[in-house]
Amino acid sequence: MTKISAIVAAALLAAGAAQAQTATANPFYGEVGYTFVKVKADGASIKPGLIRTIVGYELHPNVALEGMFAFGASDDTVDGVKYKVTRSVGLFVTPKYAFDQFEVFGRLGYADSKIKASEAGVSASDSDGSFAYGLGAKYNFDKSFYGAVDYMRYYKKDDVKADGFTLSVGYRF
Repeated sequence: MTKISAIVAAALLAAGAAQAQTATANPFYGEVGYTFVKVKADGASIKPGLIRTIVGYELHPNVALEGMFAFGASDDTVDGVKYKVTRSVGLFVTPKYAFDQFEVFGRLGYADSKIKASEAGVSASDSDGSFAYGLGAKYNFDKSFYGAVDYMRYYKKDDVKADGFTLSVGYRF
């Protein structure tokens, strides 16, 4: 009987220590990546590139809140007009599921973007936002570093839509 009591006590102590370790883990993370964007409007499409950053906070092992900021890294020229996404911001709820070193996730939220068009010294810009969503996957290299890939629909209103494929690296603080 004393062996069983000792084993149960050791198991409870080990479980308490494991719980204490997970409770003190920092729920903040951040990532940076390159986004290949495609904007379609009125039958034409442009393909500028973005540098995208994400800052996240894990509310629960299966849900996080994320803020996004992106800025133009490359532009695209169509019919002599140069287009560039000057900025994009968003806020997302991110349901996720982890198994082994992999994690799959979705993003649901709102994104607002500003696009600038210029030709022969004349420029104009416009900004608008809409419901945004996406799916992705992460691979954990270790407890802190990970690589991710995702597809997002950043904007869809009327006959205009913008979506992108992102490759990123991240760090859990």
